[in-house]
Amino acid sequence: MEIGGSVHKKMRVCVIGAGAAGLCAVRHLSSDLVHFEPAVFELSDKVGGTWVYVDETGKDDYGLPIHSSMYKNLRTNFPTKLMNFPDYQIMNQTRPSCGTHQQILDYLNAYADHFAIRRFIQFNTIVECVQPIVNGNWRETTWRVTIRNLKTNIEEERVFDAIMVCNGHYAVPSVPKITGIETFPGDAMHSHEYRKPDIYDGKTVIVLGAGPSGVDIGIEIASHANFVYLSHNGPRLESPLLTNMSQVMGVESIDGDKFTLKDGTVLTADALLYCTGYEFAFPFLHEECKVRVDDNFVTPLWKHLINIEHPKMCLVGLPSRVIPFPLFHLQVAFFLALLRGTIDLPSKEIMLVDTRPFSEKRHGHVLGNRQWKYNNQLATLAGMNTLPEFYENGYTEWNIQKTSNLLKYKDAEIVIEGDGKTVRFVMEK
Repeated sequence: MEIGGSVHKKMRVCVIGAGAAGLCAVRHLSSDLVHFEPAVFELSDKVGGTWVYVDETGKDDYGLPIHSSMYKNLRTNFPTKLMNFPDYQIMNQTRPSCGTHQQILDYLNAYADHFAIRRFIQFNTIVECVQPIVNGNWRETTWRVTIRNLKTNIEEERVFDAIMVCNGHYAVPSVPKITGIETFPGDAMHSHEYRKPDIYDGKTVIVLGAGPSGVDIGIEIASHANFVYLSHNGPRLESPLLTNMSQVMGVESIDGDKFTLKDGTVLTADALLYCTGYEFAFPFLHEECKVRVDDNFVTPLWKHLINIEHPKMCLVGLPSRVIPFPLFHLQVAFFLALLRGTIDLPSKEIMLVDTRPFSEKRHGHVLGNRQWKYNNQLATLAGMNTLPEFYENGYTEWNIQKTSNLLKYKDAEIVIEGDGKTVRFVMEK
């Protein structure tokens, strides 16, 4: 067959990870087996990635860090109807509009079965190293991939034509350094290790961070704790909180059980829970891949996706504050269009301009409302349909509900009107 004007064999594509992004990648690859030969390598023995809840924390049976950051009572931050992949819309729950992690995992398993993609997945397999083999024109580059079977410990080296990195981004905790933390006698852990709220029975807890996890977990543990301080430096949350919760400034230093905040206030607490996000980590990428993580900003990437130095590699799912599954769908389709040769790369100089973060580097992949322009760009360039309008309209209305009612917004009923565009949320009276 011809790709980009030259004759090629079927493209061997390595997909790293069988979470939501990896499943989306192989779903699209397997729909075009004339052009592609996919192989997926998954660390665990299941599909679902971070959506696979386990009680255990720390290390797994192979001595590797537990991947999932799910906690027992987690519910989605978005209505499940908005989390559907656009080509597999079977999550139809209306009230409460937000689902459990088990519902999402069930959906991903159904997605894998519906598109018959398990046959391409090699489980219990860790990718140890990915190294480019450069042959002049970027389209001629191949990839040497070293994998290891965790059960047999047998290592194998394989060669691929393209790489799709789908290893998930909620597994390596980001823990800020706080002066005096070593003097704190209480329990201090990251939300990655959090599972159940009863460990905070009767305690005074400082939750550091007021992003989605900080707010949700803070509200959950407030039902067990004596008091919860939601400590952060961002704009004050507008929604009412529980009576035993209070917003305070970020932590400046610690001396024993005394916490000095950035405004000089001193608080006493029994426990500290870091809800401070996660670090991007790609330990399997050889330095010759030329992917760098600078203050948690991954570079050099075109469209938050394509490795500019080696464009036959993509990193799926880096954008945050987005509705993830529809975005994965467009990212994957965009990359495959590039591999087929239906998209031409702009000059390296133009692509490098595109790598500049929207804000400080640490938040450089945060899209929020910019996700819709980004999604539409990918769809247009790839020559595919844009997302149905209810995704964007639902996201916009949802944020209004969330901002004003953090305690009850997940219980709202979602109503998508007959025009397929208008979305309403109805709160319980």
